[in-house]
Amino acid sequence: MKRQENLLKNQKGFTLIEIIAVLVILGILSAVAVPKYMDLQNQSRIKAADAAIAEVKSRLSNGFGIYLLKSGGALPNTVALVCGANGINDANVLPLNAVGTVPNLGDYTATIAANGLITVTAVQGTALSPARTNTWTLPN
Repeated sequence: MKRQENLLKNQKGFTLIEIIAVLVILGILSAVAVPKYMDLQNQSRIKAADAAIAEVKSRLSNGFGIYLLKSGGALPNTVALVCGANGINDANVLPLNAVGTVPNLGDYTATIAANGLITVTAVQGTALSPARTNTWTLPN
């Protein structure tokens, strides 16, 4: 009998309560952490689309500066003038009539409208839902 008690005292290992506590902690961590990381790719696509919008705005701002230089300081009254003959005037940078798909934007699919609305619809071939939009306005 004494020998049996000594054998039980010498056994090493985790108790059932310790194992259950670890499982509960892992369950809580997975319930909190997994949803955050599941949406990580979509969030990075949104940030990349915002960067593409900033690129198009930068191109339009450069076109605005070129227009000012070519026209002797006269302000353009439409986005089409910024993209046209007195503006950038390069179909590899912006659509010449300021309407259509923005060229040479790498992994992004973006369009521009006559009112300056920039819309990014895809990043690296993956469609954004909803598309990211922003408007470039003519400086005064």
